[in-house]
Amino acid sequence: MIKKTLLFINLILISLNSFSQKCVDETDPFTNERKISFDYNYKTVYLQLIDEKIEFEITFSYRGERSNEFKENTELLFKLENGNILTLKTFRKSIPKIEQINYSSNTFGYGMGMSMSNSQNYSTYSFAFSLSKTELSQLAESKIDLIRIPDTDEGKFYDLESKGETKKKIKAINKGATCMNGFI
Repeated sequence: MIKKTLLFINLILISLNSFSQKCVDETDPFTNERKISFDYNYKTVYLQLIDEKIEFEITFSYRGERSNEFKENTELLFKLENGNILTLKTFRKSIPKIEQINYSSNTFGYGMGMSMSNSQNYSTYSFAFSLSKTELSQLAESKIDLIRIPDTDEGKFYDLESKGETKKKIKAINKGATCMNGFI
């Protein structure tokens, strides 16, 4: 009985460790600066702390090929679960990166299985912000309910709820901010 209990606890600890993403603490080999970073899904959500400077980067994909560039100081709004609204302004221009996403669907008809392949072009934008310690703490202490991102048309926007890919990004933002907050 004790062996089974210990085995069960071990499995839980191993699975928690393998599924949790942690901050990486490293030293730049050229400058000897300490760099703390958190990376979710190849910089889909990325946080970095170097010499008390906190940077936060997040990507969003827009359907279709778009040529619009978002200027420096473009605003993204984050409505937090605690009711606060966090307004962040980009510190650099955001240009589109065109990506083709392929997906397949299986159809079954007349006893035969068929696979259809489709593709869709998306324009992916990376928005980068400098965060204050207070802003980082807000992202760590309260989950995000809603994100308002700019549309490629002037003055318009999209509100993204915590569903699907956005939900994964929101969880990653909270995890990364919580992890980073521990180093400040």
